[in-house]
Amino acid sequence: MFYSRTILSLTILACLLFSWQTAEAESAERPNILLILVDDMGYSDLGCYGSEIETPNIDKLAAAGIKFTHFTNCAKCETTRTTLMSGRYHTEVKGNSKSFITIPENLALAGYQNFMVGKWHIFDTPNERGFDRYFGFLEGATNFFTGEGTGGGISYKVDEADYEIPENFYSTDFFANYAIKFIGERDKQKPFFLYLAFNAPHYPLQAPKEDVMKYRGKYTDGWEVLRKKRFQRMKELDIIPKNTKLSKPESDVRKWDSLSDDEKDNMDLRMATYAAMIDRVDQQVGRIIKKLKTESILDNTLVVFLSDNGACPFDRTRAPTLENNYMPWDGRSYYCYPREWANACNTPLRLYKQNQNEGGIATSMIAHWPKGISVPGTFNRQRGHLIDFHATFRELAGAKYPTEYQGNKIGPARGISLVPSFTGKERPEHEYLYQNFADKYTAIIKGKWKLVDRKYLYDLEKDRIESNDLSKSHPEKFQEMLNEFARVDKELNNGNAVKKANKNSKKKK
Repeated sequence: MFYSRTILSLTILACLLFSWQTAEAESAERPNILLILVDDMGYSDLGCYGSEIETPNIDKLAAAGIKFTHFTNCAKCETTRTTLMSGRYHTEVKGNSKSFITIPENLALAGYQNFMVGKWHIFDTPNERGFDRYFGFLEGATNFFTGEGTGGGISYKVDEADYEIPENFYSTDFFANYAIKFIGERDKQKPFFLYLAFNAPHYPLQAPKEDVMKYRGKYTDGWEVLRKKRFQRMKELDIIPKNTKLSKPESDVRKWDSLSDDEKDNMDLRMATYAAMIDRVDQQVGRIIKKLKTESILDNTLVVFLSDNGACPFDRTRAPTLENNYMPWDGRSYYCYPREWANACNTPLRLYKQNQNEGGIATSMIAHWPKGISVPGTFNRQRGHLIDFHATFRELAGAKYPTEYQGNKIGPARGISLVPSFTGKERPEHEYLYQNFADKYTAIIKGKWKLVDRKYLYDLEKDRIESNDLSKSHPEKFQEMLNEFARVDKELNNGNAVKKANKNSKKKK
């Protein structure tokens, strides 16, 4: 009897040891994934993309990874987040959050644990859509110091429970705190996916005093000078070709010299605060990278960094802030910057958040993964899109894409995996990329051609700043792109954008 029990015990122990070793091996082979999304950051706002803002930690990731120069988002907070999480165009899934499987839901099928920190701002809640742990807020924008939403009330949560904002709160710092906490408390036998969605540098512009004062006085030369300096720096860094031209500002962009001295000082304060917010994000990214190093998992963690849209042109600074001279480190303040600074932040591109021009949809994007990237310190200049992350992460996790999930039929995934890029290989080109915000601002990209708002045609290879409309000089190509947009819009959006455009056209007549 004793002999039989001993054999049984040894057998169980061997099975447990084999199971543990197998889990460890699988975890080692498949990377952890850290996806960092910032909010309303312009194309040229990182040091490694030409900015004067100090981002040494992010710059280090770029230097040892890949800088993507032609990556595309959806030009708006919610549309970007919906597309990102679903791997499908947001127009396909709006109003039906059960018609797709989210990244964490899909990765969980392959044994990943999933954590989220930060701004959600889409359907359902993070815990309902595949995340095991969550800390953050559910709406579109909140006060960085008080946690109050821009529409009033507080929607911060720890998992599904309400979170009471402490006195020393600053959202950027606390998001990093919870990211570090979740990493430390993870099941070390499983790989993880961590989605970290900072709300910086989205309005209201608020930052700790020491960070703001670091940049105070650095923007007194104005936005025209800033654009030119960044433009030159971007050429030196090879972010843009040497023959790139600087886009002309829109007609409503003011000249710096038209401002009074007091106005210039106030504008310097606002841009200094914006810079401080990005600087603070970089500091917190540095803390998280340090945690990954301490846990000895940085080498096998894919870190991806990007923005949800281009810089924001809407100056929503509230009157009491100016009347009472509240400083941006005061929770009572509510600053925004105007389109002139947004124009500089999107150097050298045209237009801003919401617009489907390059200034609205282009983002600096960085991928860092020591064990998986064999071409560190390089650029990738292929056009990529948010829909590609779902496909990329599935491939790395070995996760299959289901046709049904929790009893619901799942529509087709749209993305193309970025994995070949990590070894310097060309990946297949998208047949098209469909862009749409509110059926008002639209675009379709097909090869080098881009149709914007069904009115303008651009050759992106020769004219990425979209300065030369070819709709009149290339009427056949223009009509071809109109037809293609109509076809895709019908497939992905029930033809709503075309219907709306035609309706508005009839009204004008």
